[in-house]
Amino acid sequence: MSGVLTVIKFFAALAVVGLLGGGYLYLTKWTQRFEDNSVGNYEVLDKIVGDGESDDFVPGQREYDRALELLAMDREDEAVEKLLFIQNLYSDTENGTEARRILGEINLDELLSIENMSNKMIYTIKPGEGYLNVANNSGTTLDCMMFLNGLLEMSPLHVGDELVVMSLNFKLVVDLTKRRIELFRPDEEKKEHIFVKDYPIMNLDLASLRGNSIHSKISRKQGEINGEVVRPALSDYRHATKVLGFKAGRHFIQMRPVPERDEEDPGRGIFLMNSDMEELSMLIRIGNEVEIKPAG
Repeated sequence: MSGVLTVIKFFAALAVVGLLGGGYLYLTKWTQRFEDNSVGNYEVLDKIVGDGESDDFVPGQREYDRALELLAMDREDEAVEKLLFIQNLYSDTENGTEARRILGEINLDELLSIENMSNKMIYTIKPGEGYLNVANNSGTTLDCMMFLNGLLEMSPLHVGDELVVMSLNFKLVVDLTKRRIELFRPDEEKKEHIFVKDYPIMNLDLASLRGNSIHSKISRKQGEINGEVVRPALSDYRHATKVLGFKAGRHFIQMRPVPERDEEDPGRGIFLMNSDMEELSMLIRIGNEVEIKPAG
């Protein structure tokens, strides 16, 4: 049996050598023809490239369509690779922006998923503790705590009750050039902040801000109903207009939804869609970092 294998290997080796030799001769001959007709060949190449860049070509469209197909087939890891490719290569295009938006949704879903407990903990209620105590002790918000535990209202707590909590150490970056607010989370191993999601700025009135980047911290978080302030611990807060605020030098900057009626004058600040402000108010607590990048 070993003799047969030896013969087979011998003839296979001869076949490979023959193919390589023939391939080399063909390649040499083709190269010579290309050099003899260099002008004509370059014209052909230019035509091929030109045909590939038709008026209907949309940067990243093929990859974007494929990413959507992969998501529909529940192949999220492969879809994320495609979306990252689009975001990195076509960042300034419509598909690049849309890829970044979808990545943000995927990132946030993963962070908030109860199936992912790597960034969460179980908090056991002690004597005398209420929701506000738990939120303060865990570095989270009442909104986030209710969301993670599927609570519609703050029903009475009892000693020994357990709640899922997630520490909220996000950083906000207000990019005035790209007109968006970017949400980052800390990565303890890499010692850096990782992109989570961003929110488009719908309107902006920061005429008093000039110069370099500004670093601050969230110092105000509240709701408003008919002009009246509603604190997060009150039951009416869920139905209130959410407002976040921070100081930038001598100025106080507010982040709030775009007014529903044109005649309303909310003052100066950064204005987002109402749904985005609702989400940010759940994720952001007093003390979170804020950076404003000036328009370039």
